Amino acid sequence: MQIVFIVIGILVFSSFAVAVFDRVLNFGNIAGMALGVLYAVFGLFIHKLDSLNQILCAVIAFCILVLIAVKMREIYQSGRTDVKDQQVIIVLGCRVRGDVPSRALVKRVDAAYTFLLRNPGSVAILSGGQGRDENLSEAACMQQLLYDRGILKDRLILEDRSTSTDENIRFSAEIMARLGLGNEAAIATSEYHQKRAKLICRRYGLNVSAVSSKTKWTLLPTFLFREMFALVKESMVK
Repeated sequence: MQIVFIVIGILVFSSFAVAVFDRVLNFGNIAGMALGVLYAVFGLFIHKLDSLNQILCAVIAFCILVLIAVKMREIYQSGRTDVKDQQVIIVLGCRVRGDVPSRALVKRVDAAYTFLLRNPGSVAILSGGQGRDENLSEAACMQQLLYDRGILKDRLILEDRSTSTDENIRFSAEIMARLGLGNEAAIATSEYHQKRAKLICRRYGLNVSAVSSKTKWTLLPTFLFREMFALVKESMVK
């Protein structure tokens, strides 16, 4: 049993640490690596417990892992693309390094581009403000990427004030109301982000479907684990 938990700890730590090589370091992989260390340390010292407590602690530890795996799978599956024939797509922003879009942002734009091609009468609300280390807003960056691919600017509506997912959606909903675009929309974002985005959309009266971009598999554990905590926080918002 000692070896089992040490191996589990190493595997858990590694699955989150690999994201660092892609320049990703956030609460998700920091917490995930800490969890891996905790399991490895537990494995090192479990032999100091009596037999009954070893079994009890081992069962609890396995149940925690199973619960985490189930919740992460649930978040991932909720990100399946289920788009209908909406005339509006809201594209949620992601980090821009200087004036270079992150891989995640490019993939979200890719997903939105495909939607816009398939729905020539639709418009896109590009949502994302400008961070301190960004030379332009995420919305402006997305606009340029889509314009360079041939999407006319009159189909691209900028929402460049938001600094969070909640603001992305709230400000986009305000734009839709102001322009008389109704409350039906598609949401273009990463698959791990869709569950929380839909939760926030319901709060602001939007009826949405998903247009999901795919995340590099080595980064998925990090972002799915982070989303678990973000969803708990979101569920507490009235």
